[in-house]
Amino acid sequence: MHVASRRFALSLLLSASLFSGCSEDSQTPHEGPATESKCPAVTGAVIEHQGIVSTSETWAAGSPHVITSNLTIRGQVTVEACATVRLAKATSIQVDSGGVLRAEGKQDQVVRFEPHADWPWGQLLIGTGGSARLEWTVLSGGGLSTTMDSIVRVNAGAELPGPRPLFVNHVTIEDSLGPGIILNGTAGFAEGSSDLTIRGTGGEFGRQPLVINPNALGTLPSGTYTGNLEDAIHIGPSIAAASVFYLGSSATLKNLGVPYQVQGLQVGGPGASATLTIEAGTELRFEPETTLRVYDGASALIVAGTPSSPVIFTSNVRNHRPGDWTGIRFDGMNAANRLESAVVRYAGGPCQCSSFGCNYLPPGFDVSSAILVFDEPTSPFIANSRIEDSAGHGILRGWNGSDLSLATSTTFARIAECTETMPKDRDGRCPSETPVCPRSP
Repeated sequence: MHVASRRFALSLLLSASLFSGCSEDSQTPHEGPATESKCPAVTGAVIEHQGIVSTSETWAAGSPHVITSNLTIRGQVTVEACATVRLAKATSIQVDSGGVLRAEGKQDQVVRFEPHADWPWGQLLIGTGGSARLEWTVLSGGGLSTTMDSIVRVNAGAELPGPRPLFVNHVTIEDSLGPGIILNGTAGFAEGSSDLTIRGTGGEFGRQPLVINPNALGTLPSGTYTGNLEDAIHIGPSIAAASVFYLGSSATLKNLGVPYQVQGLQVGGPGASATLTIEAGTELRFEPETTLRVYDGASALIVAGTPSSPVIFTSNVRNHRPGDWTGIRFDGMNAANRLESAVVRYAGGPCQCSSFGCNYLPPGFDVSSAILVFDEPTSPFIANSRIEDSAGHGILRGWNGSDLSLATSTTFARIAECTETMPKDRDGRCPSETPVCPRSP
């Protein structure tokens, strides 16, 4: 499909999209930064590239640089300001271990990577050990619709902390047939990355501008992520390394103006502690039967909402129902845990746990709840929050110990069972007669 046809098809999809997470904002592309180009016309003789680059090369402006077949970089390629790189149909650039790609654009002298002869190209693949530094650069018209290929993909292994091989500064990615950027393994953006714009992207195998592993969360740059098939950032263990599917180091989840679509998220893991801080105004939408889990007492969750800008945890199902997702689960208790001005909606799905606390759901020992706490806290850590539409309890107090309430400043609406269950005593016993639990309106 030619680029013009592809853009027209994408605009139709944006206008008629029925995917979950879409909104009116997702149907309106945003313009990039207004910049008057001072680049000369691209009129020189074509310079072709293919095969393997194992030494240092500099690609200058003036003549078009055409990549006729897949190119592998094992040395350093520097693309000067105003240079235009055109890639043949389905052709990709791979930066291997030890390889470096530098695109050195300037505000009024951008570097461009674009299709050759109007056919979509493949992707810029940064392999394990490779790196790319992109400044004032536009990458357009890539990605392959038959796979989950994006315009930029970063591969990595399972090391912690993860590698940060991709630096972006005033970079625009547009018109991808898949996601804009995919970050595999434990990879993330390099420190100092900022001003990333992704627009006009999305296809059958990936609708979001960013598809990332959990260890990329704290590295995401500021920017604009609207005007795509689905305006959301996808977080998935399936994008991560198989052995490190969890967040293994501390990170701040920024409010980037679009929701996060979460395919389950675990904070901390075996031998790896982490603290996840979530900024005010952030919205997380969870896939069915998934959980936000704090692995143990060495890890923590800090929700930093405000009354006017709460943090929202909700379902990613289009027709929301109680129990769509499991809820927020604390398997250990850290003194740093804090849920301030949080809203938890449509949780309380099956938690694969039972017999904790005392107010079981009929007919047995089900303890499904929107918030599940399995270790006794030293003080209330949930404040000024709201729990709505739980298919089970609101808050499970699933420890053995004191009757410390976690609901003193929390409001509830449409909770199927108890708003807050009773914990067992220190000997692990419930009252001989199950106490009547508080109920929501």
